[in-house]
Amino acid sequence: MGAQISVVIPMFNETRAIPGTLQELVRRFPDVDTEFFLVDDGSDDDSAGLAQHLTHGDHRFEVIRLPKNLGKGAALRAGVARTTSDVVLFMDADLSTSLDEVDDFLERLDHFDIVIGSRSVPGSVVKRSNALRTLMGRTFNQLMRLSTGLNIHDSQCGFKAFRGDVARLLFSLSESNRFAFDPEILRIGIALGYSIDELPVTWVASDHSAVRPIRDSLRTAIDLVPIRFRTRQARVRGLASRSRLSVPTPISNVNDRERFD
Repeated sequence: MGAQISVVIPMFNETRAIPGTLQELVRRFPDVDTEFFLVDDGSDDDSAGLAQHLTHGDHRFEVIRLPKNLGKGAALRAGVARTTSDVVLFMDADLSTSLDEVDDFLERLDHFDIVIGSRSVPGSVVKRSNALRTLMGRTFNQLMRLSTGLNIHDSQCGFKAFRGDVARLLFSLSESNRFAFDPEILRIGIALGYSIDELPVTWVASDHSAVRPIRDSLRTAIDLVPIRFRTRQARVRGLASRSRLSVPTPISNVNDRERFD
């Protein structure tokens, strides 16, 4: 039997986090029907080498090396393309979001095509953040909603789950390589009629995160500009119909609030 759950984790200079993250993944996903793809995004600290060493002998793990630093979106696209399972999860290498949330996400996939973590909905818990990061996050979310039309409270939380065939299709149609890939993927999903659920998570800011709130927020804001035009419904559906992948039937109808032109 093939894998039922695929976990994709992008890595960029994550040697500090990898040992603890791998230990937690093995603890939380002990079953043989889970596959893991660790995608190294051109790290210069040999994150890939360490990951290969620590997972040697465990056939569930595959380490993928990108030739250079291309961005989180590119790393996830490469990892998702390797998946074979019914469910695809992706999460940050430092596990900023607690894996205690996983069961809730898997259950919601019985009713939704995409389930995303949110630090901005009731029930969410954010720890060790600072005033600047909080302000930048709120500002970015407002800008994202205005520029993309997405009625999503937190597009950037690095913890998302998809029906497997939906994930493989959406990522194959995406173009954004860096942090703007999140709203792009969600826009593509809605254009194809897929439903999205937003669940609260417990999120702990990492002291060693490669994310720089001001720099990356500004860069992502600029990248948001063309997304609305690239993900117009007619264009997305045309691309999907010409792709080599099947276009899965949505598990349920999207809400009216999620529709856009």
